[in-house]
Amino acid sequence: MIKLTNLLISLFKWYIEGLRQPSLNSIARLILIWSLTALAAFSVSVNFETDWIDVSLSSGSGSSVFFMCMITCSLIMLAYSEYRDRQLACNSLLFKIRHMGLVNHSVDDVENYFPRSLKKLKAQAFNMEFSNSHKTEDIANLKDQLSKVARIPEALNESGSSLNNANKHIVYAGVAPVPMIAAVGHAVSNMQNVHVADWNRQDKKWHFSTDLDDNENVKCEMTTSNASEESVCLIIELSLPISVDKIRNDFPEFNCFKVYWKDDKPRYDKLNSVDKQNRIVNEILNIINNEILPNKTGLKEIKVFVAAQASFIFRLGSALNQGHLPKITFYHYNPDNKKSNHPWGVSFIGGYSQYELIH
Repeated sequence: MIKLTNLLISLFKWYIEGLRQPSLNSIARLILIWSLTALAAFSVSVNFETDWIDVSLSSGSGSSVFFMCMITCSLIMLAYSEYRDRQLACNSLLFKIRHMGLVNHSVDDVENYFPRSLKKLKAQAFNMEFSNSHKTEDIANLKDQLSKVARIPEALNESGSSLNNANKHIVYAGVAPVPMIAAVGHAVSNMQNVHVADWNRQDKKWHFSTDLDDNENVKCEMTTSNASEESVCLIIELSLPISVDKIRNDFPEFNCFKVYWKDDKPRYDKLNSVDKQNRIVNEILNIINNEILPNKTGLKEIKVFVAAQASFIFRLGSALNQGHLPKITFYHYNPDNKKSNHPWGVSFIGGYSQYELIH
């Protein structure tokens, strides 16, 4: 019964998604389902007899030729869609970024969890393997990781150099510190076809954010009011609580702005929708542009502290690649560090170097 319920829910979600983002393949599948359902209705006959009641249900005897034609047309559309997808796959490239920066808990290859649209594309791997970088105080090791992140745009240009960006697809699968994930998102912000996977630590598998947007909103408040005009702290609390006091201990002279859910209940399962992630990212940009920048005319830096899943951090890093913004620095949280709870961060500085390690 549970499997049947999950199947019906999956079919319903697939149906809604097909209506929201129609493609030739999804239209053909919808026509096929409608036609098969109508055809079945024309031939249905139900008899139910008991000692008290005798029920007989039968459908009309109209012609089913129209629905047979619709089924044939939908099958032709499906065949053409499959042929076109294979042709596009031959002329496209998939750039697969595997980014391991934390403890490697037997993390599987994301290619085993690709959606149907990506399975036909030939993949080119770009691996970044740096275990335990969330605990390390080895600055040289962190700089090596950051330098590899900075090489991603060059590697993208070199791979499939004859292809334009529309024919290049990127899949990012990362289990890494927040600043490094944000830097990767920043590095590929000018690419069109970007897919981001999240690692489910409990189920031990990758998943893409395919849920629908539930229209849940965030709000922002200024938690501290200090005199400094040069820097502010932007706290984004979505999946786990963030201690404002610990941030103030490390950065006592700066104002803190906190973005959090309206119900004030952070948890892991609130951002499993791409549309919702993009909407929340845009709301954060509006907060920066309309509430922070106009009131801080001498602002030189925004220090960002995020508790959210990797795909959201990636998209936030991409969105903050805007020329009018001051320097953006994402900080890493390490409660075991004796000197500071936020011992290092990554700044987006632009130019040839692009990124700077702050420690």
